[in-house]
Amino acid sequence: MRLPKLSTVTGYPVLAGVLAVLLLSLPAHAAWKSLTAPPTQAVSAAAESINGTIYLAGGSGISGPLTNLQAFNPETNSWTALANMPATLYQGDGAGVINSQLYVAGGWNGPLPTNWLFMYDPPSNTWTVLAGMSHLSACGASGVINSKLYVTTACNGYSGYANYLDVYDPVANAWTSLPGSASAHAGAAAGVINGKLYVAGGLNYSGVPTNVMEVYDPAANSWTTIAPMKTAVQAAASVALNGELYVIGGMDAANATVATVQVYNPFTNKWKTAAALPSPQSSASGVVVDGLIFNVGGYGSGPTNAYVAIEPSIP
Repeated sequence: MRLPKLSTVTGYPVLAGVLAVLLLSLPAHAAWKSLTAPPTQAVSAAAESINGTIYLAGGSGISGPLTNLQAFNPETNSWTALANMPATLYQGDGAGVINSQLYVAGGWNGPLPTNWLFMYDPPSNTWTVLAGMSHLSACGASGVINSKLYVTTACNGYSGYANYLDVYDPVANAWTSLPGSASAHAGAAAGVINGKLYVAGGLNYSGVPTNVMEVYDPAANSWTTIAPMKTAVQAAASVALNGELYVIGGMDAANATVATVQVYNPFTNKWKTAAALPSPQSSASGVVVDGLIFNVGGYGSGPTNAYVAIEPSIP
């Protein structure tokens, strides 16, 4: 089983009062609420938030891979089209934010992945092409630790699934290769908690969804295998919030899209289940703004809307 090829799949302030209205409008114990969908449907896009604005870059739409950069303003529940990326990218390695600038690494641009790194500067609404990785990279994840971008690679276009890890230093505009994880994690969930990169699930070396979770510690420059997920999934959205990792939706071992939300607590090394999505969803992008989880884009029975969530109350 391979990750789905999706090329044919069809700076604003956030005011506390507006977010309070969002919270109050949700029924008790109901975590998810529908919001305005992106104008351009985006599956397997890269997304992050900067100063309260959500940036959704690239992905795959109705007509194929996208260069679009779309910005969501939670205050007005509206989207704005911004400067396009230098090239189309989808099913990449996610995004990271360093010094209020958006970094988008890797991704497919055709029959092979790229090694590209693009940086978007919100004040000037411009993109810059930075130093590329030493290898092709897609299907991975990104995380920022100590103002450096850590990027995993699970697809290099040639040798099935890989387990690479590289770190980008924006001061030197240079990459360094680091030890790879024990398992492959293609289409994994990931997040940074307490200066460590957590990577969960995805497709393993055999192309099968896995529940394996590993954590990379930059101080030790090593990986550790920790508690596995309750349900093996790939192509899930993910965020780190309040010291926990949320794994949202995805596709299970039966290749079915799920609505499950799984939450990992590093302190207890245990997984819990949170309020499920309103409907099954995969290949979406997870972003946190002011303690709310935004699950953006993706697809279920077709391309789906954006949702907003309060941090679920977990038993």
